[in-house]
Formats: sequence, structure tokens, C-alpha cells
Amino acid sequence: MIKTMSSNLDERQEQALLKIEHNGCWLAFWGLLTALFVQNAAFNGDLDRIIGELIVFVVLSVYLGASCMREGVWDRRLRPDAKTNAAISCITGLVMGVGMFLRVHANYPDKPIGSIAAGVFTMLFTGTICFALLSISAKLYRKRVAELEADPGDEE
Repeated sequence: MIKTMSSNLDERQEQALLKIEHNGCWLAFWGLLTALFVQNAAFNGDLDRIIGELIVFVVLSVYLGASCMREGVWDRRLRPDAKTNAAISCITGLVMGVGMFLRVHANYPDKPIGSIAAGVFTMLFTGTICFALLSISAKLYRKRVAELEADPGDEE
């Protein structure tokens, strides 16, 4: 059995530490995502060179998503609705589509139509998958919130 130690921090210090940890977590998240994009471009998609960062990023993403879902937390500013999911999916699709266009165009500069087609296909595919996953997550979130808010005396 692990013995837990009492905190040496007062309430103000606890809040300050939580804010520091929060900012550090998001700094790591966005830093890893940026490093993945930069390394992917620099190493021309060589997965062997970015696999470590990719694993850490995926584990961090899954942990944050699962923990928020378990606690019934979605986001401070965004709502779990179709409009928000569509906007995020469009942005994600656009970023991935432009990235794919640039990558294909760099490898095959004499085939602009193929580069555009690859970008458009990637944009549509990524946007659709993102929207579906966000919609499923929003539905699971609403179900979890209902479970957390249910009166414990109602369960039998």
C-alpha cells in the first residue's frame, strides 16, 4: 500500500501549481504537435525519425481525452454540438489537405492536377473522419454527463 503524503502547499499555492501544470501540459501537447509537423516536413515523412514523438503525442492525446470524458469535461469555450464539430473538422481537413498538396506538389511538380486531387481527397477524408469522431465523442460526453448528474437514489 502506498502511503500518501499530505500537501505542504496552502490553497493559493495549490491553485498556482495547478495552473503551472496545466500550462506545462498544453505546452508539451502543442510543442509535440509542432515538432511532428516540422520533422515530418524536414525528413520527408520518414516515420522512423518521428515515431518517439508520435507515440508520446498519441498517448498524451488519449489520456487527456479519456480523462476529460471520465470527468464529464468537454472544453471551457467550445460546445459539443454539430456546428462546432463541423468548424473544427473543416479546419483540420483544410490543414491536412494543404499539407498533402504541398507534399505531393514538391515530389511531382509537373503534375499540378494530381497534387490538387491529393489535397482535396485528403481534406475531405480527414474532415469527414474528424467530424465523425467528434460527433461520437460528443454523444459519449453527453451520456457521461447524464450519468454523473443522475441522482444516485434513482439507480436500482
